[in-house]
Amino acid sequence: VGQLTIVPTDLTAYNITSGPLTSTTVKSEYRYLLPNIDLNLAVTDTLKVRVDASRTLTRSPLNYLTPSINIPAGQRVGGLNATAGNPKLLPFLSDNFDLGAEWYYANNSYVSVDAFVKEVTNFIVGATSTQPINAATLPDGSLAQFAVTSQVNGPSAEVRGVELGLQHVFWDSGFGFQANATFVGTNKPYNPNDLSSSGFAVTGLANSYNFVPFFEKYGFMLRLAVNHQAEFLNNFLQHQANSQFGAEPVFVKAATRLDLSTSYDVNSHLNVYFEALNLTNDVFATRGRFSEQILDVVDTGRTFT
Repeated sequence: VGQLTIVPTDLTAYNITSGPLTSTTVKSEYRYLLPNIDLNLAVTDTLKVRVDASRTLTRSPLNYLTPSINIPAGQRVGGLNATAGNPKLLPFLSDNFDLGAEWYYANNSYVSVDAFVKEVTNFIVGATSTQPINAATLPDGSLAQFAVTSQVNGPSAEVRGVELGLQHVFWDSGFGFQANATFVGTNKPYNPNDLSSSGFAVTGLANSYNFVPFFEKYGFMLRLAVNHQAEFLNNFLQHQANSQFGAEPVFVKAATRLDLSTSYDVNSHLNVYFEALNLTNDVFATRGRFSEQILDVVDTGRTFT
């Protein structure tokens, strides 16, 4: 990056002069031991207890590790911004403990419960800092300051939850239902009133439930599925030029969908089916820091196959 000049036809925009290409090499390494143990106990013929303990590792996406700075086109006066890779990023590390039980109280019928806790370290979060890039200058000769967003390893967090499951079949009638629910929480929830730079919160956590009544017999299958997911923090990818608070959050709003599927085996070679998705005509919607800040509303309508 060299000198920034004002676009003659737009006094709020900059032209950026590119400098010579340079090569950058950065090395990084890490070592972790990843133990794992799974224990199952058949208390009776119909009751099973399970205990799991493990340490798992998840590496960051490769584009987060690239040792380069990217300055997008369309730079504005007072709003210079860029993104940078961080080759020193460490992977997610999670210590996991699960305790579950399953009771098979009748043929094809069971109740299950599973409690879990995960201690996660090296969370990857977006951090924004103001800095010069390659001594690039503004038209008045002063040093240009860019709001540079990169990924860094953030603090640790705990994720805990309970999963409940039930399947019941009514004797040999072919009628039955499945139901499950997941309740999750964390010690690092998102605080919309925290305006500190590079705020941190655990993403992707949402309470949910599913209820599926069904009939399966004589080659005929009919299922009706009710699926609900509560609102949750999806990511921190809402970038705003020259933001002093880092990347802004994106929430996915709560949704409830009703789907229907049915099929019939005419013979061993031929099957006919019908599927209707999103019968409630629900929309996919996202918002920003507060519920009044709507980002996207996607209406796909109902789908029939």
